Amino acid sequence: MRYAQFVIGPAGSGKSTYCTTMQRHAADSGRIIEIVNLDPAAEVFEYQPFVDIRDLIHLDDAMEDEELHYGPNGGLIFCLEFLLENSEWLREALNPDMEHDTDDDYLIFDMPGQIEMFTHLDIGRKIIKLLEDWDFRCNGKS
Repeated sequence: MRYAQFVIGPAGSGKSTYCTTMQRHAADSGRIIEIVNLDPAAEVFEYQPFVDIRDLIHLDDAMEDEELHYGPNGGLIFCLEFLLENSEWLREALNPDMEHDTDDDYLIFDMPGQIEMFTHLDIGRKIIKLLEDWDFRCNGKS
């Protein structure tokens, strides 16, 4: 079984720090937790992401595009909608070709800090639905 945990909250609230701490705690216990960075604006974090949205699209791509002219919030929404439109990229990146052999893969998804994407838009719900369709058990469902 593959499990997914979503870490959401305002910018600067400690989401990436939580992910790093959980990954280290698991390692100290002889377990593996992989982190998936879905924040296209992330600059620095202490974990090595298993999957990184910035390999697909970066916030600067949306903000610097002369046709789009997005600011930071519009750019983040564009990036996550781009991820949803290119969900096969995410599916391939999440394939169980992990270096360990376990039936209980646990992934933590480090989400952007713009909480509006989850309170006013359905982007988060769509991502969860994708993962459930791919046989992930997700917590934090609404």
